[in-house]
Amino acid sequence: RSHRWRQARGKTMGDARQQRMLKFGSRGGAGVMLLRILFLFSLCFAQSSAKPSSVKPLDDGNFDETERGEWAVDFYAPWCSHCRTLEPVWVKVANELKKKGSKVHMAKLDAVLNPISAKQNGVRGYPTIQFIRDGAIVAEYASASRDADSIMKWISSLETKQQREEEEPSAAASKAATDSSTRSSSSGAADDAAVPSFLSLETIKENIRRAPILACGICAGFGGMVGIFMGVFIGVAYSLHLKKIA
Repeated sequence: RSHRWRQARGKTMGDARQQRMLKFGSRGGAGVMLLRILFLFSLCFAQSSAKPSSVKPLDDGNFDETERGEWAVDFYAPWCSHCRTLEPVWVKVANELKKKGSKVHMAKLDAVLNPISAKQNGVRGYPTIQFIRDGAIVAEYASASRDADSIMKWISSLETKQQREEEEPSAAASKAATDSSTRSSSSGAADDAAVPSFLSLETIKENIRRAPILACGICAGFGGMVGIFMGVFIGVAYSLHLKKIA
């Protein structure tokens, strides 16, 4: 009888233990489910609150976009620790250049998944940063300092150089036109100063307009002088003739 009592007690304790385990398991399952829900909610909130990146992902399919405009491209490998360190710096530089209104496109390319574009651009190590203008590689970042300030200065120097090359022809043409106009005006002023007033164009035009009047006046004056001279001459000759007769 005692044996039966122990079996019944063991069965009762086993059932109670099983019920407690089931109860704990149900609570644990609910807890795990709640944690999963909280994790998914936090992940969605983080993605919605994250700022949109100004870095454009490139691949072998759209890499031909670098043939138009200026591009700063980061060729990276997912397993490279230096590439992972550069990633937030690259995003920061892209956002800063966007705020400044820069025309340089910031981009990145996974060289492991896109070996064609990486090989065409001569990528042999990671990370490799290249400045591309209209499909041609202008420069490659060779400094060991991969901080945001150094990279931004490097990109800005290349962009400023390109803008200066575009502005120099128009500035030179404008300067040449200004110099030509200045030389013309100064030459005209010098010519006017060297010509006497009575030989100036305006004086000649006025004299031509008044030529008939001047001619008549000159003729009248000359005729009067001739008449006076002839009168004096005749008077003197007549006086001498009278003295000779007397």
